[in-house]
Amino acid sequence: MGVLGTDSETGLRTSCTGTIFYVDPNYPGASDQRDGTNPTDPLLTVAAALTKCQPYRGDVIAVMANAFWIHADQTLGYATPIREEVVVTVPGVSIVGVFPSGSPGVPWYTTTAAGAGTCITIVAMDVLVEGFAFCGGNLGGTGIRVDWSGGGVNYGDNATIRNCFFNEDIDNGIVLDFSYYTRILNNWFDGCDTNGIYHDSVTDPGPAYCEVAHNWFRECGTAIDASFDHSNIHHNMIADSGLAAGDGIDTAAGSLNLVHQNVLPCPLGAGAGQYGTFCDAPASDMWVQNYCTDGPTTGNP
Repeated sequence: MGVLGTDSETGLRTSCTGTIFYVDPNYPGASDQRDGTNPTDPLLTVAAALTKCQPYRGDVIAVMANAFWIHADQTLGYATPIREEVVVTVPGVSIVGVFPSGSPGVPWYTTTAAGAGTCITIVAMDVLVEGFAFCGGNLGGTGIRVDWSGGGVNYGDNATIRNCFFNEDIDNGIVLDFSYYTRILNNWFDGCDTNGIYHDSVTDPGPAYCEVAHNWFRECGTAIDASFDHSNIHHNMIADSGLAAGDGIDTAAGSLNLVHQNVLPCPLGAGAGQYGTFCDAPASDMWVQNYCTDGPTTGNP
């Protein structure tokens, strides 16, 4: 997966004026009392790093790898994960997990009671999150929530979420609340209990003008359940052995989306366990050349 931009002249920074703040709870002497700009004097928490970022300066929070992973040998050290729930209010900031190329990302856990808590809540514009493995530390919760509710408070538009992993202890991988122009790219949703990507169409206005592409959904409760409008959903892969109604891509409460070239685990047809029930869409959507187990689709489900 990897982190993009590391070969550029500005390194991880997105502009020549940006500052890199290092976070590493495993580094000896790490403290939130430092300025965090020296990798050998890192901050302890992402929350502290966010307080030091400036709007649109091109700041990057670089979060170092840790070994707190279910299959890792934690006796080797570096076994303290990121265990925080932060709210991003600074526009233009990037939060990047720096991890080995073969890893699913820097492990990040929720902290509140089972079924609750969100690792990262984005209420600012132009935020990038990349390179984390979001895990439900208390068996539940949400990985990332992107929230635009206006009122002079929440403006979670133009977010980019890429190269992240959401595991089976997370209820909802990514939740979108009225967020526009969100890009969700090259992520891995591995058994998220409730939804990979979700929007509550009953309580919240829907996301729009989004791109959801090149993601892998494996045995999630529902892969994509969001009332997208005017969005581009393409080249995603879904593995699901249950094939329950609505558990694939469900945009029924949205409108005018382009859904194309996704790989689906169901056969063509309208019956139980088939394309017409595993996915759902409004008549205004345009579903083109999605691939079922026995051939390409020719219309909306």
